Amino acid sequence: MLSILAIIFGLGLIVLFHEMGHLLMSKALGLEVPRFSIGFPPHIFKRKIGRTEYCIGLIPLGGYCRVNLGTTGEPVTGVSWFRRVLVALAGPFANLVLTTLILITIFGIVGWDIDIAPAVAGNADNSLGLGVGDTVLSVNGYPVADYYEMLGAMYSATPGTMTVGTASGILEMSYSLPVETVPFHALIPVVIGEAMIGFPAYESGIRAGDSIIAIDGRPVAIWFDFQSLVAAGTKELAIEFYRNGVIDTAYVTPGEYDGKILTGVTVQLPSERVRLPFFKAIVEGVRSAGEGTAYVCTTLFRLFKKPAELAESSGGPIYVAETLGQQARSGLPSYLYTIASISMAIMIFNLLPIPVLDGGHVVILVIEGIRGKPISKKNVQIIQQTGMIIILLIFLLIVFKDISRVITRVR
Repeated sequence: MLSILAIIFGLGLIVLFHEMGHLLMSKALGLEVPRFSIGFPPHIFKRKIGRTEYCIGLIPLGGYCRVNLGTTGEPVTGVSWFRRVLVALAGPFANLVLTTLILITIFGIVGWDIDIAPAVAGNADNSLGLGVGDTVLSVNGYPVADYYEMLGAMYSATPGTMTVGTASGILEMSYSLPVETVPFHALIPVVIGEAMIGFPAYESGIRAGDSIIAIDGRPVAIWFDFQSLVAAGTKELAIEFYRNGVIDTAYVTPGEYDGKILTGVTVQLPSERVRLPFFKAIVEGVRSAGEGTAYVCTTLFRLFKKPAELAESSGGPIYVAETLGQQARSGLPSYLYTIASISMAIMIFNLLPIPVLDGGHVVILVIEGIRGKPISKKNVQIIQQTGMIIILLIFLLIVFKDISRVITRVR
């Protein structure tokens, strides 16, 4: 039930903001909006307020805002191409606003969890001569909170001294750490924090909370062991894991993503929830939304040059629903961040220069503005039909990929 509610709320919020962007911009420009709908027919709710009929559809796969291209009593030609461009861009812009508001909420109100890797030795064959379980408490007199803070302190001052907690007591010892040498690997048990939907581990049946025991019969004691065995290549791995008192095996073939060999899992770590002061949260939310948009755009650009990888990493309604449901179970910060990410993806997708999408409308309108006259109805129909075919093919491909993931999934 939680997953269903999380899916409905998340998708509904994204669609609501997108269509509200079109609605508010249309009304601000004096355009008539006969109907505004969240979801597609059949409608389960209708109410007319002023000149606009507000509806809720039974099919929650989107929505629409029907806009008359002329103001009341005026012909279509009474609306400039520039004003129509503003209406088209308002939907994607509203998605960016939603993403920013959610990030501000996470940073300033809900808080986000920062993982803390313990500064505890996990391997006996380390360059410092520490035993498994020994804990570095301070480096050169400065306390260290986690493994990465310890590394930073050691790399910035070598040689130096450190305080170590051992089974026999507190020890003061010196260290000399050559550049790029890892002093030891952290004692991080291999408990899965997240198995990302669409990646090999999830599709092979591995889930959050699973404890990895061995890979191809080789014992896995710490997270570094797991990473090393996975990074060795893209051959199929027999991963033994412990779940609810039962040992099982998943057969996982790692994939290469952006030059890295991955199975698509993260490790479960102790975490600390952090919040920013309100005004800092606003600045951080705006900055993160901007950086996120730039990152997604550059990633898409790289993937378009690798169609196979793009198809592999894409996801449709099933993928989105599974992701929202899984992140809802992971906690409020993860769930909200997922909604923000999907909203950003919807914004960028709608800006693609494909007819019937907002970006396609903008391209047509700009061409009309440059020509100084509208494109003929016949040509517009051809362009829109072509766009519909492209969108339909993309949708069918993504849905086919979704269904294939479900059918081939080993549970």
